[in-house]
Amino acid sequence: MIQTGNVSISNTDLDVEFDIPFDDDAEANEAEILIYNLSDLTIQNILKGQPISVIAGYHADTGVVFNGFISSVKTKRSGVDKVTQIFALDCEGRTEQEIESIAYASNTAASVILLDLLGRLGLPLAVFAPKRDYLYKDGKTISGGLMENIKKQAQVCGVSAYICKGQVYVRSVLEGDGLDFTLQSSTGLLDLTEFEETLTAQDFSDVIHGIEATCLLQHRISTGSILMVKSREVSGAFRVREGKHSYDGDNFLTKVKAIACPVVFGAEEGKG
Repeated sequence: MIQTGNVSISNTDLDVEFDIPFDDDAEANEAEILIYNLSDLTIQNILKGQPISVIAGYHADTGVVFNGFISSVKTKRSGVDKVTQIFALDCEGRTEQEIESIAYASNTAASVILLDLLGRLGLPLAVFAPKRDYLYKDGKTISGGLMENIKKQAQVCGVSAYICKGQVYVRSVLEGDGLDFTLQSSTGLLDLTEFEETLTAQDFSDVIHGIEATCLLQHRISTGSILMVKSREVSGAFRVREGKHSYDGDNFLTKVKAIACPVVFGAEEGKG
């Protein structure tokens, strides 16, 4: 179900497709929604800047997988079909801002810089819980994209910084919201692979282990969800870092990349 303004569209009435990504950085996520053969009057009522929601799931188990604001609407012909393409951002006005230059004094901590950069987003701070810190003894100059610099300083502090429902969360990549849900074959798990990555930031190096999984669409899964996973290869708790809800006209799917819990982070004072 797609809802915007006084428009409500069900995939049982019209052909619909969507891709809805989510992740744990401060940049806006952009959903793409395709609706086939809408009437001209309905198209006129789908407006840029208007709130839009997508509700999806299987049978009676449905829920909201996207809330945001329409960033563009285009309609074009594709063969005999009239296709309306809607792009929407999960936070109104959240676009990359360029920083010309911000100079921080010697002995400024990464957490102080991170907090200052977050303040420039103009959004309420729900959680600010750095797991470690780094002292820039020679000072630090920040320039370039605000979102990218937030991501870098968050990594230095051993956390992720992301926006959920209009609020900023800064917390460990292992901390999230527990779900009363176990991902396994009986609950829709279709495919699972393991991965290992090394994240480096200043003098810190963190090795993380995780999974990439595909399952039948599960509306409860989002950034920061803590999943219990049971398969022949893997069992344990995993914290969702990124993923995507999608519907191609035939299959409702959720794909996730999640980090195994727990992970031990290093801690030391910086030297530069």
